[in-house]
Amino acid sequence: MNKYSVVFMPDLKTIELIKLMKLTLADEIGWFNSKNSLAHFTIFEFLEEDINMERIEKQLERIASGINTFDVLCNSYDYFDNGAFYTKPNKSSTEKMRSVMKVILAETNNIKKTITNTTPHLTIGRRLSSDQLQTAQKIFTEIHLSFEIQYLTLRRFDEKIRQFVIYRDFPLLGNSKEIQGSLF
Repeated sequence: MNKYSVVFMPDLKTIELIKLMKLTLADEIGWFNSKNSLAHFTIFEFLEEDINMERIEKQLERIASGINTFDVLCNSYDYFDNGAFYTKPNKSSTEKMRSVMKVILAETNNIKKTITNTTPHLTIGRRLSSDQLQTAQKIFTEIHLSFEIQYLTLRRFDEKIRQFVIYRDFPLLGNSKEIQGSLF
């Protein structure tokens, strides 16, 4: 079985900026969880055999084709009690992304998920101690990231590098949903 994650990823400029922020934090506190992970918004993770992936990929392609691209604005930092420090989308971006995440989760109810998420955030560091969180809050005080989400991304866990890598991008096309059956 392989481990997969379905995510939204920001544009390359934002990915590079988050990467730089992670390196800056590492210079201050040393190594931490998610230091080498590319910026992403997790929707869900799952375990699956390769033999079933063609069906899942077609399902994700169909789902993505019915979603419109959308803009995201991240303008603050926050943290979770578990020690995750992250950039936070503004209220309207959070509401939009949360609603799309819920649709994706509902439309993939045949996939057995190991993790689900409907709280959009771009993690800078995970499992930070309270001292490390305080350091992160001192370093990072202002943020303004603006980007368009254009793809639903399927990532596969690479055991050699111990990170998820992009497996396939599914473009958000905004096509209308097919209507099954007909009205008389």
